[in-house]
Amino acid sequence: MKKGLKKLLALSLVAVMAVGMVGCWSDKYADTDALDQIKKNGKIIVGTSPDYPPFEFLVSEGGKSKVVGADIDMAQKLADKMGVKLEVKTMDFDALIPALQAGKVDAVITGMSPNEQRKKSVDFSEIYFKGENGVLVAEKNVNKIKSEDELKKMKLGVQKGSTQETYLKDTLKLKDYKALTAVPDLAMDLKSGKLDAIVLNSKVAKINEGKYEGIKVANVKLTGGGEEEAMAIAVKKGNNAKLIKMLNDGIKELNKSGEYDKILANAVEMVSKEKK
Repeated sequence: MKKGLKKLLALSLVAVMAVGMVGCWSDKYADTDALDQIKKNGKIIVGTSPDYPPFEFLVSEGGKSKVVGADIDMAQKLADKMGVKLEVKTMDFDALIPALQAGKVDAVITGMSPNEQRKKSVDFSEIYFKGENGVLVAEKNVNKIKSEDELKKMKLGVQKGSTQETYLKDTLKLKDYKALTAVPDLAMDLKSGKLDAIVLNSKVAKINEGKYEGIKVANVKLTGGGEEEAMAIAVKKGNNAKLIKMLNDGIKELNKSGEYDKILANAVEMVSKEKK
């Protein structure tokens, strides 16, 4: 056998062994529960879209932006329960699930509803918040909307990628509406007359009612799947049983003790202070 051929075969053997070793390490990592990996890293990285007060929003502290809100406070409580530090990464709402799937974040806590479509891509904790959906309109139209049929005739706005957008598409069968990443941008479009109404969580609608002059929450009851919004924590699929149990136990404790209600009330107060 020629010397060059021997060398080539030797290199090939090394390459095969290297691939095998990588495979072994990958398999070993894949068998590690997500909670074990988080504890090993000493931190949990949470992804959020900070444009949905009181759940997550930005405030200015010392000339720098800081993410605050009920979801962030809850994330800190859960991180404390795990015995790790909390790191928050902000991004657009519709970029959160891809970031979770790519392993860029360990969990998504951002007022996300566990609908059937999302369950195909990620796993969810138990529900930590339930609330009705609401409609924001110009103050002059606050008593004019009586039904969903009237909504169908309006220029509607909704947060991109939200449960409310699914409601507009699947329940109201609408194709012509405006979907934006940030709720404040929708509110400004409503205020300027570019939109007739915004469909969003009732608590968020009420907060924005007080934040912007000239817009009010309409007195209309949404039906056909648009009555209630549930929120849960999203995690990457696979080897997450211990992590989900930890999250579920934490959520149960926060709700049973009344601590979550205090967290939400504090977040609402923070929003009120930001308006002044």
